[in-house]
Amino acid sequence: MPRFPPLPVAPRLPISLLPLVLLSLLLVGCGGDGAVSQATPTPTPTAEQILAKASQRLTETEAVHFDLDVEGETFVDANRTIQLLAAKGDLARPDRVSTEFTARALRAATVTIKLITIGERSWTTNLLTGAWGPAQTEFQYDPGVLFDDQEGIGPVMNRAGDVRQLEDEEINERQTYHVEARVGEEVIGPVTAYTMTGAPVRVNLWIDRETGDLLRARLAQEPGEGQASPATWTLNLSGHGERVSIEPPV
Repeated sequence: MPRFPPLPVAPRLPISLLPLVLLSLLLVGCGGDGAVSQATPTPTPTAEQILAKASQRLTETEAVHFDLDVEGETFVDANRTIQLLAAKGDLARPDRVSTEFTARALRAATVTIKLITIGERSWTTNLLTGAWGPAQTEFQYDPGVLFDDQEGIGPVMNRAGDVRQLEDEEINERQTYHVEARVGEEVIGPVTAYTMTGAPVRVNLWIDRETGDLLRARLAQEPGEGQASPATWTLNLSGHGERVSIEPPV
């Protein structure tokens, strides 16, 4: 019968080296080269960077839904007979706006006015009959300016002064950056139909941390001489980029 050579015997590691071997295997499994890998923390953007990104995002957004609540006195006609209380609607680039206003007429009855603007043409509903007709020239507020690339909310964010970042907040189940700033009436005027005047207006903005979308803007007029009831506008934006259809009503 043939005889085979004896099988080689694996060398025994000294007991004192076993912990080192186990540790090296653990490190290889965790990092590959013996060093424990650590994720590099993402730097927190500055308030100015947050506003710049939000402004750019708004410029790129093709459509958005808005809800506006107004506290204090804001009149949207030259004779100061129509006081704006609230508004809601949709904005679609480049020049389409559909809005439903809630207003107080002649400091008495609360009424609803619908407005559609497409390009240079506008239609509103009659206060008494509700029928659609050409917009009256005395109704001066066009909410489409909120979306304007030159005088809207986006440029306001780029021209704000005294900017500071406050504590993050949750808005509609979204984590947001909260930024506060001051804006002069020459900047805020077009956005508010020049109803906010005087001292710099305090602006608070809530911006989605993930997308950079503006979710809420609050414009607060500072108390001042000749302002019996300073106005505060709270604008909520949603449906960023969703398709909307705005057509002539007649």
